[in-house]
Amino acid sequence: MRRRFSIKALLTLGFAGLGALSLPSCATNDSMMFIMGVYARKQGSCAPKPDADSPTFANGTMDRLFASDYTAALLVGNQITERGSREQVRAETSRVSLRGAEVRLETTKGAQILPPFSTIATGFVDAAGGTDPSLAIMYADLIPASVASTLDLGIVVAHVRVFGNTLGGQEVESAELLFPIEVCEGCLISYPASARDIAADGTDYQCASAESDMKAAKVSDLPCQLGIDIPTPCTACSSLSAICQSPANNPYYAQP
Repeated sequence: MRRRFSIKALLTLGFAGLGALSLPSCATNDSMMFIMGVYARKQGSCAPKPDADSPTFANGTMDRLFASDYTAALLVGNQITERGSREQVRAETSRVSLRGAEVRLETTKGAQILPPFSTIATGFVDAAGGTDPSLAIMYADLIPASVASTLDLGIVVAHVRVFGNTLGGQEVESAELLFPIEVCEGCLISYPASARDIAADGTDYQCASAESDMKAAKVSDLPCQLGIDIPTPCTACSSLSAICQSPANNPYYAQP
């Protein structure tokens, strides 16, 4: 079962000992900006909300039968404190304009899969208010389409750093997030008992098609992005793919 962690808990454990931060001339302090995790999107609630109670995934899954890349909704935090002042007519310079992410893919044993690459992404994080960091969502390709089809099936570990510029002109970079992603084929197809076609011949499970079952493939049952993290019910694809029609046709479930 996929584990989820409360962002509020991470804040309490990971940042309780951090005091007020000042902005040096060269922004090398990783605690200024950080990636809290990959937002755990779910059916019926696909729009990420950047707040302290947001759930995050401990690991990801990319099913290549449906997805050509793995795009993550990163929860990014800014701990640079506010510097603007209405009384002194001083503009706020601690807001961060996000420009992208640096990604490195490795095996679980630390072997490099391909050279580090940059992925363009945009976002904006307000300055921290007091001791509480400001949060924002930034989408980034952790496994780009150009390499997804060449990866071996199994676990890859994405090392991710987000970078950007403050409105004061300082370059900032986050601490590194390590995020394991399982690359599979067929592992995110579900075969619920309620979707079994009772009129089908034979004793093996046969999935009903959307055309033959009025209960099939409700929009609320579908994942936010096909092939990413959340299983797709077989009724959504049984009329298109033999693999979706029965687990007996799915090599992932047919493995010994």
